[in-house]
Amino acid sequence: MLKRNYFTNHLVYQIFGSFMVTIITILAIAFALPTFDARLFNKIEEDQLKLLQQEVYYSQNKYNFDELFFRNLSITSVSNLSIVLVEPETHQISGIHENQINKIQAFMLKANNPMHPLQRRFGNEEFYGPFLVESPQRKYFQYFIKMVNPQQEFINFMFDSPWIMILLILLVSTPIILWLSYYIAKPVKELRLTANAVAMGDLNINPNLEHIGITEFREVGKSFNQMILALQQLTSYQQRLLSDISHELKTPLTRMQLAVSLLRRRNGDSNELLRIEGEIQKLDTMIHDLLTLSRKQANQHQERSIFAIHKIWDEVLENAKFEFEQNHLDLFVSQRIPNPDRYFINGNVTLLSSAVENVIRNAKKYAHSTVKMVSYVEKQQLHIIIDDDGAGIPDDQYQEIFRPFYRVEADRARQTGGTGLGLAIVANAVRLHQGAVSAEKSPLNGLRIHLQLPLWIDGV
Repeated sequence: MLKRNYFTNHLVYQIFGSFMVTIITILAIAFALPTFDARLFNKIEEDQLKLLQQEVYYSQNKYNFDELFFRNLSITSVSNLSIVLVEPETHQISGIHENQINKIQAFMLKANNPMHPLQRRFGNEEFYGPFLVESPQRKYFQYFIKMVNPQQEFINFMFDSPWIMILLILLVSTPIILWLSYYIAKPVKELRLTANAVAMGDLNINPNLEHIGITEFREVGKSFNQMILALQQLTSYQQRLLSDISHELKTPLTRMQLAVSLLRRRNGDSNELLRIEGEIQKLDTMIHDLLTLSRKQANQHQERSIFAIHKIWDEVLENAKFEFEQNHLDLFVSQRIPNPDRYFINGNVTLLSSAVENVIRNAKKYAHSTVKMVSYVEKQQLHIIIDDDGAGIPDDQYQEIFRPFYRVEADRARQTGGTGLGLAIVANAVRLHQGAVSAEKSPLNGLRIHLQLPLWIDGV
């Protein structure tokens, strides 16, 4: 039993076995089909042969073959079989109808040995023979003709056409190949779906990978689940590490803030105290943003859902319009998506909304007067483009701004209070959804941020 399971559960033996079964089936069909064609020469079956030999015996006792032959008389046997006599040396035929001459001649070309009589069908006539009979003067070959139901025309066409024969063979072999393909593809599909889920941030193991399919795929599934567990442990360790670091850093920061308050109470405000307080606040904000980035990356798979694309920006734009009015800036929104309710994304709506909000706030921070947002769908991708008319950044820094803690200019960071994590959070959120983010010069002369997200397609 163990040996049998070893052969049936391994891919190489599955493929080899299915291939051999298919080949043997095709060869068996190829060799067997011609035997079903009644128009071919075939040996007479045993029961039929005994019956015909009895007919030979009865006819030899009942008729004078010499008289029948020379008078060319048509006669029938006891079983109503037409009898034809042929003189072996001259091949002269007696007792045959005119419309049967060509058929009997074609039959006699191969059926000419009374030791091995044959049978063949011509339309609705079955020919048998030869059988050796004797008269007082000479010997004859005796043939029998029997009226039968004609072989259907479509059957004749099937046997005469090689393409039909090939099609018939394919119809038999295709189910075997399809079964093997399905048997191999099922665990591969399961593995692909699990891999896609992991790529999207879903770090849940799939028990089916270890129980379906042949041994090789189950081993791969087991290793894949072990890899997911390792990723879970690594992510958990990273989260604990960052939490511990946050706790350890928050304590001295709190003490520093308390010390600054005591110094201000004793000595009053000074430029040095204001500078220290500003740096402490900046460090506190940086730690907060870093933890936010880490938590979103670690937990985004826990709150995944399928949602309409407009939910990414509806609330964000509502809040942004109010803020832009307060800052006397213009926000133009161009949604070029008819019926946005028909398009969906599989992911974390909060994370993506936060990404769009970060880009809009970043644009508002540096814009002189105008920010423009355009959204459209193209080739199963959602595109969101946000432009501002600010000063922009140098061309060689378009990729760098998505790195954590990267600042284009130190003075600019001090003026805006940035930590260099805003666009890093955006890039992280987009990439966790298998999307892409890029920056370039805006037509408004400022910065353009282009977000690209794949739409959800059912079953993929």
